[in-house]
Amino acid sequence: MKSKFWAWLTFVLAALQILLILVSWIISSATQQTYVHSLLSSEGIRWFMGRFSENLATPVLVWLLLIAIAYGVYSTSGLAQAVADLIHGKRPSYRQRFALTVSTVLLVLVLSVVFYLTCTSHAVLLSATGTLFPSSFSRALIPIAAFTVTILSIVYGLLSARYLSWTQAFQGMTEGIRRTLPLWVVYVFAAQLIQSLLYVFTP
Repeated sequence: MKSKFWAWLTFVLAALQILLILVSWIISSATQQTYVHSLLSSEGIRWFMGRFSENLATPVLVWLLLIAIAYGVYSTSGLAQAVADLIHGKRPSYRQRFALTVSTVLLVLVLSVVFYLTCTSHAVLLSATGTLFPSSFSRALIPIAAFTVTILSIVYGLLSARYLSWTQAFQGMTEGIRRTLPLWVVYVFAAQLIQSLLYVFTP
């Protein structure tokens, strides 16, 4: 069912891209003075071909990669199950409690560093005007969160013996990418469609 949904979503995005190409050509041909740029003109073809890679190379692509890695280790390291067990009042084993304790200490350390870099006087991650949004911190918020989840999950997985080696931890990171592969395909079509819309209808 999920594969069918992602397949149809990709088909819809591709169909919208083709429709946009035709509509941009029709409108620009019918009204020569319009601000609409045709994707079938020489300029439009050069833009579409020449900027294809740039259109895909957005921060969203990096966020998707980092979140996928974090999701993979969080779900395969056992940390997700441990958190769920704590919420439901289940008592973890000694090894799991030790792994949770170390992971919690690391989380506190990470939060302390982030606090120091954002909430103290002359914090380096603040903007030039001293605000958090927008700032270097706001732009790095998702990478920081993904990195934190990844490190905590790997530490928990190794200490709880869910991961018996670094190789298994690495496989956990790649597992997240494997599970989110449909999103990567959808992203390619969606990103190009959005950039095409901006090109066509921006004066």
